[in-house]
Amino acid sequence: MAKSLGTLAPGFLIASPPLGDPNFDRTVVLLALHSDGGALGFVVNREASMKLGELLKLAGYGDEGSTSASAVYVGGPVQPSSGWILCLDPTMAPEDNGVIAVGDRVRVTSSRSAFDALARDTEARRPGEIDPRRRTVLLGYSGWGPGQLEGEIAAGAWLPVPLDEGVLFDVAAEDRWEKAYAILGIRPASMMTMRRGGDC
Repeated sequence: MAKSLGTLAPGFLIASPPLGDPNFDRTVVLLALHSDGGALGFVVNREASMKLGELLKLAGYGDEGSTSASAVYVGGPVQPSSGWILCLDPTMAPEDNGVIAVGDRVRVTSSRSAFDALARDTEARRPGEIDPRRRTVLLGYSGWGPGQLEGEIAAGAWLPVPLDEGVLFDVAAEDRWEKAYAILGIRPASMMTMRRGGDC
């Protein structure tokens, strides 16, 4: 039986190995919103082909922050030209236009003012200095219609996992899938073994 509505966000969805859909293979999705109207999330471990400096230049910021080699991520297959900022900033009120609260401290926003601030701060930051807000840019998002996500979870495509800020901000992107599994004390390889055993 699927979890009751409203209990999955905030949290992670980790793709079961193998999921089959190339858009979501070995992915970790930050599930930001979930209700009987559907769900909204962002893939947080798939790097885009461009870096932050290139993106800021394309977005019209000129040379402001253009030398940044920080990674940009593909948030999902829906509206891939839309930009979102994932950050650790509890001062951003969810009532503000374009701000989604994901738990108590994590925020996702698409507001122009947030991108303006990111460009300014990126330009001012010294090489190697860590952004205190841990801002990351995501392109596109992942969406599910009413009942769609519940059906995919019931079919074994996704495993819901509690939100862990450490996995989100302190783990390298290529390690987040396995680290998200570790939250539950399991390894992806053991999941594959269990699934093969169940198919016999």
